[in-house]
Amino acid sequence: MQDRALQKIGDKNLWTMELDDALARGDVDLVVHSLKDLPTQLPAGTALGAITARADPRDVVLFHPKYPTGTTLATLPTGATVGSSSLRRAAQLKHSLPHLNCAVIVRRSVRVSDTV
Repeated sequence: MQDRALQKIGDKNLWTMELDDALARGDVDLVVHSLKDLPTQLPAGTALGAITARADPRDVVLFHPKYPTGTTLATLPTGATVGSSSLRRAAQLKHSLPHLNCAVIVRRSVRVSDTV
């Protein structure tokens, strides 16, 4: 895709669809997106789980429907897998929540790592 202009790629959820697909398949338990990249209509079966309280609140978390309302990153079970397209976010999550696995998802490939 890097050889085409963004407007020629044409998918509104270009930045989030790989992660959303992994969530729908159950490959990851939640995904973290930048709010600006989310489509207006969320994928079926997902819900906006959180908007972080910080100076730039555009990162969001989407939980797999198997998790009840009120679930937080800290309350996810040991070994739950967090998907992100950002190495920075994966490293931050792994540092602050070492009980979680991190999957860096880029262009339909998932690499699960517990040592991001």
